[in-house]
Amino acid sequence: MFNFLGEIKENLKASKNVDFNSFNIINISGKLLYVEGHLGLVTLSKEVISFKVKRGVVLVEGKDMVLSELSENTIKIVGVISKVEQL
Repeated sequence: MFNFLGEIKENLKASKNVDFNSFNIINISGKLLYVEGHLGLVTLSKEVISFKVKRGVVLVEGKDMVLSELSENTIKIVGVISKVEQL
């Protein structure tokens, strides 16, 4: 499977202060959320989706949210996303 952000990281010569072994989140206009580096789902409903990451849990709140992709490393959430926070 192609890992877009992983490919970018491979091509960058990052400083040692940047932790690229964590996770990445891309929120596109509050309608699509793409996550790389999750460690598993915690909660799944149309209003709340939460998942584990290396340093805690990420909580996503919204309306009519659907998990459109779930793999070992990536999650894609589609819907009206109103809040994303790390706990």
